[in-house]
Amino acid sequence: MKRVKYTTNLDADLLRMAKEQAEQEGLDGANAVIEAALRLYFANRTTEVWEKVLDGGWIKKIIVRPGKVVIESIRSRQVRQRYNRQYFTDEVMHPKGWRKVWKMKNG
Repeated sequence: MKRVKYTTNLDADLLRMAKEQAEQEGLDGANAVIEAALRLYFANRTTEVWEKVLDGGWIKKIIVRPGKVVIESIRSRQVRQRYNRQYFTDEVMHPKGWRKVWKMKNG
């Protein structure tokens, strides 16, 4: 892909976070993080997610993407804001039968 020079004004905090993330991941710089974010945006901008709560606490979820529709039935949803990250690593989850189905790509 051909690269072009582009100049813009960004929020200083976002640029700082992009630089820090690039350094942590060993990337060339903030541009690599910004490019990954733009790729993610364009890959998912046409995606629609629909949910409907059914009797008995079930949630019906439909994800519409170009060329594909995913329909899920979810028994319950729990959102936890306080948790210990060490209990949700690959080494802990895989032996318990969990399978990672999505993780943001690093570049």
